[in-house]
Parts: sequence; C-alpha cells; structure tokens
Amino acid sequence: MMYETSAGDESLYSIPEVTEGQTQPGVLEKPIHEDVRGSIRRLDIDGTKLNLIYTKKGFMRSGDLHKNTQFDIILSGKVELSTFENGKAVKKVLEENTFIVIHPHVPHLFVFLENTVMAEWWDGPFKAWFYQPYRSIIDKNFQQRGGI
Repeated sequence: MMYETSAGDESLYSIPEVTEGQTQPGVLEKPIHEDVRGSIRRLDIDGTKLNLIYTKKGFMRSGDLHKNTQFDIILSGKVELSTFENGKAVKKVLEENTFIVIHPHVPHLFVFLENTVMAEWWDGPFKAWFYQPYRSIIDKNFQQRGGI
C-alpha cells in the first residue's frame, strides 16, 4: 500500500509556530541513538542517509517539516500519521507494508499505535524545522513517559 500527502505550503517557514530544528551537536551523526522511545540506527549508504527506527507503542516522533521529500516504509507495526495540509489537520492510520511519501513543507507527527519498525530517508540533505503545534505534543508525551 502507498500513502502520499498533498503538496506542502512553503510559506509555513515564515510563521511563528515554525522554528529551525535544534539538536545537540553530533547527535545526528551518531550511528545509534537510544532513549525511552526505542532506537534509531543511522546508515549512510553511498551518500544516502537512511534511518531504521524502532519505536514502542504509545510514543511519538517527528513534529517537523522539511524542504525535501521524506519517504518512510512501515516494516512492522501500526502508526497514526498526522499532517497539516492545505490549512487542515489530516489523520491517517497506516499499517505494515505501507510506503509513505511526505511532500516538502508538510508538518507531520507519528503516533505509534503498536511497537513499530520503520525505514526513513529523504531525497536530499536532512534538515528539519519544528512545527510547534506538533512538537509540543511530542515533548509532553516524551516527558510523561519517562524521557528527559
């Protein structure tokens, strides 16, 4: 199965709710990142960055948007994908064997309904901007479930 978002809105980068993503120096270069949510294994295959992500049921990830296309494949599990498209919130439940295309400039949030394994990559260099309406939900969920 395939799920594809609509085209995004490049003007979102100029609203106060969108901020440049902040990560601690070196975090994105680590080959393995683990926390209470699960793990991310980062691979660089001939210049293509690929993440293999394991996330436990009940946790959330993303809350961001990018200036390039993001691709995901759900290898096992189930997620609810929330996006902000054409001025409206869109929610879709997606299961294993689903190929996801998130077009540039589309804020997105993954809620993991089951323990899930996904592969994720982009059609250009990775850079994230945080979409605060989603990012604040993720941060609250992370803290409530034992994250720092």
